[in-house]
Amino acid sequence: MDPAFVALNLAVLAAAALQAATGIGFGIIAGPIMLVVLNDGSAIHISIMLNLLIAVLLTPALMKDIDRTLLGRLVAGLLVGTPIGVWAFLAMDIVLLKFAAALVVVLTMILMLRSRNASEGTGPAAATDIERGSMGVVAGMMGGSLGMPGPVPAAWMSTKGYGKTGIRATILAMFVVSYAMSLGLQLGAVGISGDTFSLAARLAPATVIGIMAGRFLHHRITERAFRKLLFVILLATVALLLVTLSR
Repeated sequence: MDPAFVALNLAVLAAAALQAATGIGFGIIAGPIMLVVLNDGSAIHISIMLNLLIAVLLTPALMKDIDRTLLGRLVAGLLVGTPIGVWAFLAMDIVLLKFAAALVVVLTMILMLRSRNASEGTGPAAATDIERGSMGVVAGMMGGSLGMPGPVPAAWMSTKGYGKTGIRATILAMFVVSYAMSLGLQLGAVGISGDTFSLAARLAPATVIGIMAGRFLHHRITERAFRKLLFVILLATVALLLVTLSR
């Protein structure tokens, strides 16, 4: 078997498990490996398709845990932010985009560290519709430009005291809309080849196995461990953005 294909399958399996367990993190594991192995834009397209697959498969079972009010505000923000993100990707320097995204994530990490709700788990704190919608706009902009809509709203939910189950369910439900929009925009703007769809289909079984592993892990992660893991994912996101500034 082709070693490159084996590496892709292992990366996708591990990334899908992390995504299914926490709600975010697929791009941290699979993203760099896909870029190295494929070395072209198809890596982004495959990542979008597999992220969408994960969200579509997991969300129906999580309906009772979704914060529907928050999800509605996030989706409203996505409708504004995603086209802006795509425009920024096409019009702006990618180095500037990655640096700005890294700065946003760092600021979010600082808020997490300073948040009493995040450390004490006192339950969701009040937030205005503008605040909720702005998180959707930021998610849309990062999703449209870099394919990373999850880290900021997930971390923000943590600062507001949401538990691991609510964060995971709401973010994955948001992904259904975010990645569907991104896939549609990519199809319309640059097109996606048949070979890319074929490779995504061949990686789907490893993705499904990863989803099952992630569901098993989620129930065995404590709230405190979840927040620590979320912080580690954010830190890895910043590192990935900074390391790939020149790419």
